[in-house]
Amino acid sequence: MSSSTRPGNSSGRTAATVVLAIVALALIAAAIVYIVVPAGSLPVWLGHVPGSTGHHPLRAVGCLISGVVFAVGAWFTLRYRSPARDADATAEKTSANL
Repeated sequence: MSSSTRPGNSSGRTAATVVLAIVALALIAAAIVYIVVPAGSLPVWLGHVPGSTGHHPLRAVGCLISGVVFAVGAWFTLRYRSPARDADATAEKTSANL
């Protein structure tokens, strides 16, 4: 992976962001599947109900909420900087300018 252009971003933080974003996208995609596809047409591992023409609205809402939570977590891992890191970055900039 290439180094980040933002100071203070570590490769571990970037990896966590990527994992959280992938999980968020998968959950949001599952929510769309639960809304669009009838329960009788779903694969067994997604909750197939033989002969059913209904949908799984609770599963769809659960996946959607979970997907949004993971997306917020991914955003938070990129944007949040601890106050100690901000102070260190400010001190480094000040000493570099002298």
